[in-house]
Amino acid sequence: MISLTEQLVSQLQEEFSNREDSYNKNIVKEIYKPLPKGTYPKTTIQEIDNSEKIDRSTAAGERTTALTYQIVQYSRDTEEFDYVDSVKFMASITDDFLSENYKMQRLGSPVIQPYILDKTVMTYTQRYSCVYDKETNLIYIN
Repeated sequence: MISLTEQLVSQLQEEFSNREDSYNKNIVKEIYKPLPKGTYPKTTIQEIDNSEKIDRSTAAGERTTALTYQIVQYSRDTEEFDYVDSVKFMASITDDFLSENYKMQRLGSPVIQPYILDKTVMTYTQRYSCVYDKETNLIYIN
């Protein structure tokens, strides 16, 4: 069975691949999966919380899990934008996709900063959460 993280990676990759601009080459991957150095733009997805929601169960008695994901966009200058506007543009595509398709809510404020290993790359970090029922594959709005 495919995990929710794998599903997010696959569908977000498809969302970028279907674009008709330079962002169709954006690589979406789980954070610990290998990738050739210097491959940009890219997006990483990391599950940072996966805890049972004891205080929340549905009327049918299903147990749910609180999931939190950290999503980081990385970009250099592109044909369309400088690296700051590029990661913001990628983040807006991701934000729209996750809120429309998964009803995920963004947590806190995004963090934008140069990549520590390469100052010619900008990063944009966002966190999202949802409540997930693994048995029924339903995502509940927090």
